[in-house]
Amino acid sequence: MYSERLAWYMSEHDDIDFDFFGDSAPEPPKKRLVRRPSGPRPGGGSPPPKRPTGHPHTTTPVARLVSLIAFAIAMILILILAVRSCQSPSKSAAYKSYMVNVGKIAKDSATVGQKLSNLLDRQDLKETLIETTLKGLISRQAIDIQQASKLTPPGPLRQQHDQMVEALQLRRSALTGLLAVFKETFPKHGSGESNKAGLALSKKMQRGVASDVIWQDMFVAAARDILNRQGITGVSPPVSVFVADTARASYNTMGDVWQSFHGTQTSNPSGTMLHGTNIDYVKVKPANQTLSGALTNQIKMDSNLRFVVGVRNGGDYLEENIKVTLSIKQNPDPITKVVTIRQIYPGARTNVVFGPPWNLSDPVSKITMTIDVAPVTGETYKANNKAVYEVIFSL
Repeated sequence: MYSERLAWYMSEHDDIDFDFFGDSAPEPPKKRLVRRPSGPRPGGGSPPPKRPTGHPHTTTPVARLVSLIAFAIAMILILILAVRSCQSPSKSAAYKSYMVNVGKIAKDSATVGQKLSNLLDRQDLKETLIETTLKGLISRQAIDIQQASKLTPPGPLRQQHDQMVEALQLRRSALTGLLAVFKETFPKHGSGESNKAGLALSKKMQRGVASDVIWQDMFVAAARDILNRQGITGVSPPVSVFVADTARASYNTMGDVWQSFHGTQTSNPSGTMLHGTNIDYVKVKPANQTLSGALTNQIKMDSNLRFVVGVRNGGDYLEENIKVTLSIKQNPDPITKVVTIRQIYPGARTNVVFGPPWNLSDPVSKITMTIDVAPVTGETYKANNKAVYEVIFSL
């Protein structure tokens, strides 16, 4: 049976070659594309639905785009942080470098102020010494201004830098002003000229005092606030003091300096300078009545009643902050009023006015009224500082 089937198979496929010793393997049979006929399928029924020919819809591209954006943002943030971390030390270094340079100028300017103080303390002042020393200090201060003007401050400190330069300019102005006053008054003598010169010198020294205020308030304090807001640590604005003792700029002190420069000049026979004030008069307004210490004074009450006290500086110095007190010793409620004279020049007279209200409890009785001018420092004769009057206020 088997042999019969094999004989039939061989007869049907007699074109098959057998190569048992061939080198190459037989090629696999090619797949034949079979096109299905269109139309109804045999046996009825609908044809199967066609598959879409495009790529299948998927969310993979969107996810990739989101990932790329997130990566780009992360890289930008990292770059910003890296730049900031590099800028922070550089920013702090810029502030530190600026303040170090300002510190050198501040120290030199303060030294100029100390040398000025040492000059004014000398008892052997001569024209040549004053002129030579002040010219040298003026030149040195001008160099400080030049060096400060060349500095480039960090942006937020520009305004404070300008204030610092202005303070230096005030110091140079003080020095040039002192030199001008000394040169102008050198040939002059006498207590009157001494008073004028002392006042002029005092005004020049006040510029030095003003420079210290500007340096401290407008530069140091303001710059410190900027540094705090910028987050800069380890950097401090330098302090610079030109006039260590503000009393040196007073009229009396500079008057004494002028006296050292010229030698003691006085109009007093005793050869000494005097301090003191006195009362010239007490008048009643609007009646224009002058009170007398020897009589009982009738004073008519008025809604605008005022007492005018004439106070004179009988000494040789400018006097300041002098208290003048008016007292009416009535019972049960005494009346006391106080007015302060800010300053009064030697030989000058000023009017001190005491005005309403006047709360008089018994306006028809005789009462005592006193005017008292407080003695100034160094005043020895005080008898003319007080005046006592008997008064009756009438309706």
